[in-house]
Amino acid sequence: MLSYWEKSTLVHHDLIVVGSGIVGLSAALHYQLAHPKKKVAVIERGLFPSGASTKNAGFVCFGSISELAENARTDSQDELLSLVEKRYKGGLELRQLLGDTNIDYRPIGGYELDFQGDLHERMATFNEWLKPLFKSPVFSDARDKISSFGFDQTKVKGLVKNLFEGSLDTGKMMDAFARKTRETGVQFYTQTEVLRYEDQLNGVEVTVSTTDGPLQLFTDQLALCTNAFTKTLLPEADLEPGRGMVLITKPLTWAPPQGTFHYHSGYNYFRNAGSRILLGGARHLDLKGETTTKEGINILLKEQLIEDLKSFIAPNRPLEIDYAWSGIMAFGEGKAPLLLHPSARVHAAVRLGGMGVALGTGLGKELAQHIFDSR
Repeated sequence: MLSYWEKSTLVHHDLIVVGSGIVGLSAALHYQLAHPKKKVAVIERGLFPSGASTKNAGFVCFGSISELAENARTDSQDELLSLVEKRYKGGLELRQLLGDTNIDYRPIGGYELDFQGDLHERMATFNEWLKPLFKSPVFSDARDKISSFGFDQTKVKGLVKNLFEGSLDTGKMMDAFARKTRETGVQFYTQTEVLRYEDQLNGVEVTVSTTDGPLQLFTDQLALCTNAFTKTLLPEADLEPGRGMVLITKPLTWAPPQGTFHYHSGYNYFRNAGSRILLGGARHLDLKGETTTKEGINILLKEQLIEDLKSFIAPNRPLEIDYAWSGIMAFGEGKAPLLLHPSARVHAAVRLGGMGVALGTGLGKELAQHIFDSR
């Protein structure tokens, strides 16, 4: 039962953002910074974000060379450059917003493992394509590092370095993002699920779950930033969930390879996390099974990742798997993220395509600007 004070003030907002991941925090933060007198709230169904924002591998990347080669089969050179530019500048925007120290950003470079031995032959083409953006070569031949990284040289026959890739600490990033957002005055409601919304003449009624039952909040503008989960509130959206699995070793007694690493056209990836190895991906082995919004571990994928780790990433090295987790991403017909506007008061920023770290900050900022401009 609500009091007069709650009914008259506390349930009313200028903007409600659903989802406390990277996109949602960016939208709320940028809207509040630009309009400090507005009342903004972020609603999150979990204690932590429910998608992939706190579950990703912490890569600041824009695509491995084989991943870009796959994109080039369907995209023009201009489209490919535009895609890379958005991802690369998005990562820069995230770093500038939060500060490299706060997110433990490390410009250690990225590498792609080559099992055929011919990947380096594509470097000149892609370096030329990307030259307008980076002004210097992006990819270089790093085959001389295969041995020092400890990879099995009978399987890993080539290695290509991406000079402009780095890593960050996902936990520190999300903590810094949330703290910065709160400092502007944005309110947070966690463990609160949005059940439905109703677009009305003078605003949007948002029904949420509480321990006392359903409660109606009211907002002038509503922003849906829940990526794949947005389908429950916006069924017509071009979204398809994609679950990604990550596992991590126990602390190692030997030094793991330093850097961010990709293989199988970017579907698989690993990096050092302190004295551990963090390894994830393999979704391509069961795309149908991983098209789900349910958290869980696909045993087929887990067994293959462990096999990769022991057979060619760290062969003949003592290691144990500590634990594994999954995060839910969103994909669709196009590779670019979506800004949707079902009505003048309801908006959505979704479909990051597994590139939330690179694209989320810019997409949230773009959404915040659109919402105010459209009023």
